[in-house]
Amino acid sequence: MSQADIPQVVRAFIAQNIESAELLETLLLVHSAPQREWTPDDVARSIYTVPASAIRRLEQLVALGLAARGAGEAYRYAPGTPEQARHVDALAAAYRANRVAVINLVYATPPDPLRSFADAFKLRKD
Repeated sequence: MSQADIPQVVRAFIAQNIESAELLETLLLVHSAPQREWTPDDVARSIYTVPASAIRRLEQLVALGLAARGAGEAYRYAPGTPEQARHVDALAAAYRANRVAVINLVYATPPDPLRSFADAFKLRKD
């Protein structure tokens, strides 16, 4: 499967929602065990990142309507609509079929200038 073979629904989902490979990996991780609650430390260990970055990615998924906060610091996969669930299922299938093509598509998608501008004004707790 090349980038051209990735279904249009997956291409559109990536363009609209996935800005980095780390966000992609976080989404696919929580999607892989939807009944599980994931702490930032769990995510960090699983995708080889730091807990602070895992928190940012998990919060992005919450903002996108793809995850929900659970008890304490835990998060779980929780798509807001059946359509979102189908899109993530299609993304996971495309990733299993050709991980490199999907990751290349993430990096080939130009960043949304409006989102980048808005992100510059986000307040962070450091």
